[in-house]
Amino acid sequence: MAKLDEIAELLTEEINGFEKSIGRLEKAHENLKGLPLRPDTSELNALLKEYGNNQKTNIEEQQRLMERILQKVEKSLLLPSWAIKLFWGLLVCVLLVLGYSVYQISRISKKEEAAYIKGQDSVMGHYGAFLDESPQAKELYQKWLEENGKK
Repeated sequence: MAKLDEIAELLTEEINGFEKSIGRLEKAHENLKGLPLRPDTSELNALLKEYGNNQKTNIEEQQRLMERILQKVEKSLLLPSWAIKLFWGLLVCVLLVLGYSVYQISRISKKEEAAYIKGQDSVMGHYGAFLDESPQAKELYQKWLEENGKK
């Protein structure tokens, strides 16, 4: 029983301590009720308003950029890779044919000159053979040259 008495005494001491603490809390509560404590949220409201305005301008700017991107995407033309390769292949072929044509055109004057010389040699050989076979024609030709040479 002695132990029960000790426990009872401890409990009564704790209860008395608790009651004293509650009394002090009640006094502090009454003292705080009398104080005019109103939180000032004007600075917080100003910060939130500024943040909201910044967010609004950022969102508007992003929407404008998105609209520009969408316009560019709508204007763009999507071609398959085989079409692009075919285009480049045809372009290379056209350039090769054009280059070969220019080369052939530049050689035309040389070909004409060679053909002229060949034709001249052939004609001279033909006339020379004719004049060798026909001495009368050769005499007439010589006379004609002398007459035209004098004039």
